[in-house]
Amino acid sequence: MAHLNINIPIENIAGMINNMDIKELETLCLLLNNEGFELLKRKKEAESEDFRLISRDEVFNV
Repeated sequence: MAHLNINIPIENIAGMINNMDIKELETLCLLLNNEGFELLKRKKEAESEDFRLISRDEVFNV
């Protein structure tokens, strides 16, 4: 697996986090916890062309 190193001063990272809105902070928290990889995998699957989302009627058996 390829690795990428980026040198960003901690002050810049802190500034970026402080300037995030609430939705961006929630996304960052989700991606940093254990479920983050699963969420990214599901997002990629949902964006693929051969993936079909179920309808609201199917979810609620209407």
